Amino acid sequence: MTLRSKNTQSLQLPDSSTLRLFIALRLFIIPIIFFSGCVSLNNEAFQNEPPASQAIESPYTGLGPGAKSKETIHFLVKAYSNETAEKYSLLCERHYQRIMGDMGMYSFVPSRPYNIVIYKNASEYISKTVQPEWSGGITYGNAILIYEHEYASAILAHEMTHLIFNEFMGLSSGPELLWLNEGLAVYEEMRSDPKARNIYDNRFARYVARNPIGFSQMMSMSPLDDKSVFVEKWYAQVGNLAEFMIGKGGSMSFYIFLKKLKEGYNLNDAIKEAFTGHWTNIRELEKSWLISIRR
Repeated sequence: MTLRSKNTQSLQLPDSSTLRLFIALRLFIIPIIFFSGCVSLNNEAFQNEPPASQAIESPYTGLGPGAKSKETIHFLVKAYSNETAEKYSLLCERHYQRIMGDMGMYSFVPSRPYNIVIYKNASEYISKTVQPEWSGGITYGNAILIYEHEYASAILAHEMTHLIFNEFMGLSSGPELLWLNEGLAVYEEMRSDPKARNIYDNRFARYVARNPIGFSQMMSMSPLDDKSVFVEKWYAQVGNLAEFMIGKGGSMSFYIFLKKLKEGYNLNDAIKEAFTGHWTNIRELEKSWLISIRR
């Protein structure tokens, strides 16, 4: 999901029998999946979840009296106990280090700490963020607002990727790079939990492997509030492609790729400059990726 200035996006919390989450773009409402390590998986149950909402107005209400905070190098975590603030600060830094390593951003430093607000429970979260009852988290500005539940880690991994990507790319992070932005977030979501990996891999095998979406169509898509199998296929594909580019090309080359895009290079030139010895344009990348998924 592409994060922009003042809009917000709400993250749907699945019920006890499902692990599906639809996360909205700041400019577009987009369904995606997130996962937990503590709930049994039920693929059939995924089909009936309601879409995420987009809060047009924000300012949210913060925590009540007695809230504690824990500031790290990259995060300011607020919660109702020192233990909770400490727990999430460690989790956030762990996600952050992995994401930055995967993207090769060893020298990039965010302009200010990202804010993580941990509400006490669903009731307080819904009341103070004015989100639907099924919402499990929301991103506003440079803040991620959640409450303590078993899916919180997966939400953080996905949303944090967007915060980092959008701050690094700045104005270069437009709709034409939605496939890349979402692909990275899905990839980090998979990296955050083995069950996430299992679900996305299953969806990739079911929907993508035998009939992948052509890259031209994939890159031009801006999925909206759509629960179709095609959108689920799109997310599985862009996540797999991000993993392929980083795994095959290397994190440092991937960083150069992002840097060139940020500098205004077109996609083909950015690929040629960054992935020397691998691909010189998007057609070669697509051909190489197709070979890899058919092995």
